[in-house]
Amino acid sequence: MLRVAVARIPDAPPGDAAVPGWFGDDERKRWEGLQPHARRAFAASRALLRELLQAATGVPASDWDVSAHAGVAPVARSPGHATGAIHVSLSHRLDWVAAAVSDAPVGVDVECDRPPRGEPAERAALMLSAAEFAAWQRLAPSGREAALLTRWTVKEAWFKAGPPGSAAWDFRRLSARACAPGDAEANVRTWTSAPVHLALCGADARALAEAECDMPAAAGLSWHVHRSHPSN
Repeated sequence: MLRVAVARIPDAPPGDAAVPGWFGDDERKRWEGLQPHARRAFAASRALLRELLQAATGVPASDWDVSAHAGVAPVARSPGHATGAIHVSLSHRLDWVAAAVSDAPVGVDVECDRPPRGEPAERAALMLSAAEFAAWQRLAPSGREAALLTRWTVKEAWFKAGPPGSAAWDFRRLSARACAPGDAEANVRTWTSAPVHLALCGADARALAEAECDMPAAAGLSWHVHRSHPSN
């Protein structure tokens, strides 16, 4: 079981500053500590996750309690499921949120097209392995920014799917190569539909190949991500 969803953050009704009544205790405490502009994304991602949990398990969205500790991956619990039987992941960027649900460790990341921040080559050198950076430099300038966003989401989703402390933040130590759909080594899948770039990580290559994304006209690729040798 592997499901992913992406959605645009809805506009807040005028004057609506109330804590959503369906929040659990963790979410309520976290929401109260957020700035107003961050609350819409937080609530939207949590609502999307509950919709996905209901679709994947049949357990009503209102029956799920989702942890919300800063800097820690969320944990979803329900009286109808044993703790640890369901794995979830969340992401948001600008006006978009993404959620993923699986019966095994999972990671999701979403990015959006936006004006470049800083020199592209400097950013690429900080997140690509040596071999990836050389290949990136051979791309036409018009395609470099999108390629960077895709690589970032691929590595970020892989990072989120790993247990705490298992992966280094230095993405130059990770290599990502595109592979054929259904390839036994595939552990990440991406979808791109301007302005959104979405990546989903899971260990089951078949489940990844069968995963569906509701982004319209999305072009998808499969990837194999692994730790690279420091010299690569």
